[in-house]
Amino acid sequence: MKVSARLPEQIHFLWRLIAASVLLSLIAYLAVRAQPYQGYAPIWPEGGIGLALVWRHGARYWPAVLASNTVLSMAVGTPFVVALGVGWLQVLIVMVALALLHRWDVHLFLSDMRQLGRFVLALVLASALALPVYGFRMGLVFHYPLSQALAFGADYFLTAFFSFLIFTPLIVAWSANALTQRSKRWVFAASLAAIATAGWAVLNVRPELQDRLLFLLLPFVVLSAVAARVAGASAAAAILTLVLVAMAGNEAVPITDNILRVSFVAIAALTGYLLAVVFREREHAAVEMAYRARHDPLTGLMNRYEFESRLAVALCDPGRRYALMYLDLDQFKLVNDSCGHLAGDHMLHKIAATIQSALPENATLARLGGDEFGCLLPDATPEQAEEVARRLHDAIRSFKFSVGELSFMVGVSIGTTFLQSQQDLSPDDVLGRADIACYTAKEHGRNRTHVFNPADANMHQRHAEIQELSQLQSALASGLFQLYAQRIVKLDGPAESELFYEVLLHHADSKDHRAIEDMLGMARRYGLIAQVDRWVFEQSARFLQRQAGRNMRLSINVTATTLESDGFQQLVLGLPRQHAFDASQITLEITEAVAVQNLTRAVANLRVLRQQGFEIALDDFGAGVASFGYLSELPVSIVKIDGRFVRDLGKDPAAEVVIRSLAQVAALRGITCIAEWVEDATVIPRLRELGVHYAQGYAIHRPEPLISIEASARDPLRDHGMPGQEGAQLKS
Repeated sequence: MKVSARLPEQIHFLWRLIAASVLLSLIAYLAVRAQPYQGYAPIWPEGGIGLALVWRHGARYWPAVLASNTVLSMAVGTPFVVALGVGWLQVLIVMVALALLHRWDVHLFLSDMRQLGRFVLALVLASALALPVYGFRMGLVFHYPLSQALAFGADYFLTAFFSFLIFTPLIVAWSANALTQRSKRWVFAASLAAIATAGWAVLNVRPELQDRLLFLLLPFVVLSAVAARVAGASAAAAILTLVLVAMAGNEAVPITDNILRVSFVAIAALTGYLLAVVFREREHAAVEMAYRARHDPLTGLMNRYEFESRLAVALCDPGRRYALMYLDLDQFKLVNDSCGHLAGDHMLHKIAATIQSALPENATLARLGGDEFGCLLPDATPEQAEEVARRLHDAIRSFKFSVGELSFMVGVSIGTTFLQSQQDLSPDDVLGRADIACYTAKEHGRNRTHVFNPADANMHQRHAEIQELSQLQSALASGLFQLYAQRIVKLDGPAESELFYEVLLHHADSKDHRAIEDMLGMARRYGLIAQVDRWVFEQSARFLQRQAGRNMRLSINVTATTLESDGFQQLVLGLPRQHAFDASQITLEITEAVAVQNLTRAVANLRVLRQQGFEIALDDFGAGVASFGYLSELPVSIVKIDGRFVRDLGKDPAAEVVIRSLAQVAALRGITCIAEWVEDATVIPRLRELGVHYAQGYAIHRPEPLISIEASARDPLRDHGMPGQEGAQLKS
């Protein structure tokens, strides 16, 4: 039964093999007849097409290569036995090339520089077999002198390499989406037509001018490569080859004697391939950057920016009713507190997939931040939205996440609101309504759904604003907030030369570590964060005034909202004069949000502050794609490498590559580089070697109250059981 089942497949393959052999042999025969001199000419397309055949469809098509090359040799007058030997030599070369391409994992589309380099190297090594094998045959069978036999071998080598280089990519590198844009199709067609027309014109000028005019065809090869990538460059090079053969006419000579023209076509093809790969990589990088700008790197879902854009489109969509669902996970912080942020990130990745699987196909899901998600349902009735919410509750209720012996379950509070195009609302307004509904669901016991109504908004907004403003102001006045500091130590010099700290905000009750997060979250939500930032700057300035005579520097985090607030620039500019310290002693530390949002007023304020001597630091450098592009636009003097890379140093080889690259980018712009999250003392010498100037983390210094910092300078590397600067340098 198995044999009979396989028989039709074998017969089908046999027919395809016969068809391929006949077609390839016909191409070989026509190539011979089309050339005025049927001997050593540079165009034998069946070699490159044969390699493309076995590369694309499998090595079992090798008989087609044998048949076509045997026909080719017989067509130029070679006896059958000798022609069969030439055919076997071509099979050997093609199979060696195929083995190398598979061994080096070269992709058919030659998508990057490494792929292209390996492809060319495989062609050279495989074609080089012709030099000793063919030369030995010519010497042994025809008794040619060694030099003449090697000349024949060299000619066969160049002919095989030339055929592979020109014609193989024409077959294998073509893809269905190569010319999806109409403009590219026109450019490609016009380029090939221009090469053919210009080639015909070259053939009709005086022979002594032909070689000079041949170089005028190179720009059209470039245009073909830009339009259709590697396959386009190959097609242009194939037409150039036809022009080259026609230029030789009846005086065609072996390829080794026509090396200049052949080299020109080969260089033109390689130039086209290189440009094709460069443009392909550039397009891929642009697509990748566009994707990252719109998607959350942890879950792969849309980010808040993209979700708000979709929400704005929905608000302008006439005649359609949308449901917006705001999801906030319950008890998620238990995972972070118990197992760390790495486990929390892993759980978020999995739970995002769980939420996605429970939604309809036409739903739009995004991660809005932290453990909050947004979902937009088109054409949703209240009943349909209720059914989707029920499925979400069921899916998350059945979700379990295990870390070692611990197992976690979470719930979800969902706030739902409906929107239509005739409503005069902004995306922020709609999200605010859904957020209020979600907050109401939490107040009513969590793990449930609440639909927004105006009474909820009025009640919660007034109550929250009055209560939270009162709490915040009383906390600032009563000392409920305290300033802590974490040392930033210099790696390329003595630590005693300066005292550099990052200022951190702590709650007075060390046991209530979530209180500060909740308080700051409320401050951001109701636009009160600028008041907190101003308090931190004023307290830090008073501290610097008390440290007169010491080389003390403080790095203070500041939000984009604060940077844009009225009077903040004047407040900061007045602190050095009011409290008698130098402006360079304060570093304003901003996050990438300032760069991504491109807040005009915030950036303008930063430039003024930098001109007056304040340092500007960009936090989480390398975490997103925007930080690189905005280094030249923001007045940044310091960058802090994202701590996730530093944490993985010594564990993940990619982390070292990323840190080295980030440090080099900073060095090229004359920017100081700081490594965050240094939790392992052993990575400090390696950070110094990678070009990092400063380090910060628990392995160096655990945050302590700002007022308790001692008057005498200390080397924290020694204080924490690690070699100091001198010892560390000797060790490294």
